[in-house]
Amino acid sequence: MILSIALHCYCVVRRTCKLVTFLEITESFIMNRNYSAIQWVLFVTFLLNLLATVVKLGVGLWSGALSLVADGLDTLFDGLSNVIGLIAVRISSQPPDEEHPYGHRKFETLAALFIAAALFITAWELARGAIEHLLDPQPLIVNWWSIGALVFGGLAQAFTGWWELRKGRELASEILIADARHTIASIGVSIAVLVGFGLVWLGYLWADPLVALLVAGVIAKIGVDTVRENIPALVDRAPLDAQQIGAVVETVAGVESYHRIRNRGLADNVAIDLHVRVSPILSMEEANAIADEVRRRLLALPGVDDVTVHAEAQRGPESATDLYTATRLAAQEIGVTIHEWSVQSIDGQLRLHLHVGVNPNLTLAVAHQMVDQLEQAILQRQPQIQSVHSHIELANADILPSAHVSSGLQQRITGVIEKAVATIPNLSDPHDIQVRQVEGRLFITVETLVDGALSVVEAHELSTRLQEAIRANVPNVGEALVHLEPQEG
Repeated sequence: MILSIALHCYCVVRRTCKLVTFLEITESFIMNRNYSAIQWVLFVTFLLNLLATVVKLGVGLWSGALSLVADGLDTLFDGLSNVIGLIAVRISSQPPDEEHPYGHRKFETLAALFIAAALFITAWELARGAIEHLLDPQPLIVNWWSIGALVFGGLAQAFTGWWELRKGRELASEILIADARHTIASIGVSIAVLVGFGLVWLGYLWADPLVALLVAGVIAKIGVDTVRENIPALVDRAPLDAQQIGAVVETVAGVESYHRIRNRGLADNVAIDLHVRVSPILSMEEANAIADEVRRRLLALPGVDDVTVHAEAQRGPESATDLYTATRLAAQEIGVTIHEWSVQSIDGQLRLHLHVGVNPNLTLAVAHQMVDQLEQAILQRQPQIQSVHSHIELANADILPSAHVSSGLQQRITGVIEKAVATIPNLSDPHDIQVRQVEGRLFITVETLVDGALSVVEAHELSTRLQEAIRANVPNVGEALVHLEPQEG
């Protein structure tokens, strides 16, 4: 008796696990097929299995053949497993919603794990019963009615498998084809049950529990394999190799580099997330067009269902422009300004020097705390910078009231500037000299001509010399700005 139960349970378990595996592989394939026709075929298959179940259960209960009763119950479970699998596919095929933005695909994985739990329980009960019957063998009731019911059930399953296979090929349904093949394969199990009947009839009662114990081990292994195959999807193990994704991204024109490639999901429902870098001179529309092409090519990969591409500007790790932009943005967030900025490379290490403007109404402790916060933000966002050195200056975002100075003071300062320009080589023609009084201090601006062939560094040194001369000869100077203009010719 246990031999027949074990063999049929093994058949049911194998068919159920194989069905779940095929569901996971071919869900997207099914969604593009005649789903109602597939559902109808599965329903008819269930009715045919139900017919075989009624015959086996009826004869088994009438004759008292418990093995035939178990066989009928197993056949019933075969049909119910198809219905359960169909329900799982229908749930998982629902489109994403607010609560499930990545879809309902993992409901099939959960169903597979529940089946695995049932496998372990079945294996335990089979093993326990097999050991009991090994210690205390029980006679198996076999008669012609039970054999006839078993033969009828096998023929019914053979017809069901043949018809389901033909309809599966017509509808191009992998699930129907797979289920039909397993139904046909179960005929061999029925033959094995008949052989088991024969061995028990000859008096070898020990063969029934021994084979049942072996089948229990096979069922347990199937449960372990089911868990091992479905756990990776629940823990978001990457189903695709990052190098395979990168090989596709590299073929897109305009992609300078890429990084942070991530993918998750099942083999036929993969979601990819990555960052691509493009030339910084491209417009936003051009960068988006490149990202869209990357997305289109990745969606063409088998099993890929969702792709998110983040486009970034390509810059070197030591780009001064990039560092300045990041520093300026950090300063704006904290509420300070950057007056002067320079970055130096010493022994391969980058050191940043800043002149930070703070609100003059702040205390030194508060201003120092804000500058420290700026330095920490820069070091965290730009790891290639080893140190930041800051100099605190006054800054005022308000429009400051100013006043004209007397004509005598204007003339005296103009004379000082003209005399200083005459002593500095390559400077000439100081003009547009303006002097204003701002908050009790003098604010001086001057424009002067300079040789256009000079480098920026050389010209900056000349303007610095003129500023120092003005401060040395004019008292109470708050600010002196020198604007250099290249001399024509």
